[in-house]
Amino acid sequence: MKKNKNKNKKLLKWFKDQGVLKRKGNLYVADRAFMAHSAVNWIKKRASQGLLDTKEIEENMSVIRLFLQKKVDLMWEDGIINVVMINSEEDTDNESNRLEASNGEQR
Repeated sequence: MKKNKNKNKKLLKWFKDQGVLKRKGNLYVADRAFMAHSAVNWIKKRASQGLLDTKEIEENMSVIRLFLQKKVDLMWEDGIINVVMINSEEDTDNESNRLEASNGEQR
């Protein structure tokens, strides 16, 4: 139990360091924390199974950082994390480039 508590503290610190965990009075607000936490757990599980090497872990964590910075969106579909590029131009036709992250690879 204590081991999980320490891991959660590390993750909360990481969220703070990324600037996405904010305190408002006695509440903490983290708009994208649930999905980011889910993705981090997915990465940890895949890494522990030997399905991701160090480079792939770093690449996936970079995508999560982009998600926390609201530069991409993430969504789950059939056990795969899909990365949806967010268009920054207002005059686009609302189409997004869609990438899939599966087994640590981006397509």
